Amino acid sequence: MNKKLLAVAAVAVIFAVLNLASRAAQSGPQRAPLQALVGSSACIQPQWPAEARRYEIEGVTTLRFAIGMDGKVLQPAVTQSSGWRILDDAALHSIAQCLFQPKLDAAREGTVFPIQVAWKLDGPPPARPLLVAGSCQTSERFAAFREADPRPSDKQGILLRFLVNQEGAPVRIVAEAGSQPQELTAQAVAYLQSCRFAHDPNSRAERTDTGFGRVLLR
Repeated sequence: MNKKLLAVAAVAVIFAVLNLASRAAQSGPQRAPLQALVGSSACIQPQWPAEARRYEIEGVTTLRFAIGMDGKVLQPAVTQSSGWRILDDAALHSIAQCLFQPKLDAAREGTVFPIQVAWKLDGPPPARPLLVAGSCQTSERFAAFREADPRPSDKQGILLRFLVNQEGAPVRIVAEAGSQPQELTAQAVAYLQSCRFAHDPNSRAERTDTGFGRVLLR
């Protein structure tokens, strides 16, 4: 399979941080903007995890963080998930590496800064395999599989990502279980394994063997 290049849609984390943080932290003309308080090498560009690249998943991770008196990042946390834990963890790791100047006013005041990291594929959307109508087994617990639905797992459904083999069967399924019990998540994976997928023969987009969506609960 030809893999497309991947890139973080946002500029490097440092610039996103500074753009948001300087507006949030400035309270008057006497306060220096945070651009002057951190070097360009003080944060690292978010790195796509190899597994996320393989599954071609996208999303936006929203974070918050504070700055300690020593200039280190304190209490970084995800306030809104991308839907994919692997991307959220990578965003958390990158912001945790930032280092600001020590003894900032923002540190004394306990200012909390927001930041978003956008994870987006380069180029046009790939042609993912489509669910073959009526191929999923009948289930008393699950109503259907809704492909390309990126909403996080909840009481209505469980988010899964997967690859599709040459026979059209989903393999290497990964569940984003959220608060759903392990037994129910395993059953959702087994349900998806009964489904079959195929590419639209009329699509001219570059084909991929990756897919995602939600198994819907009854």
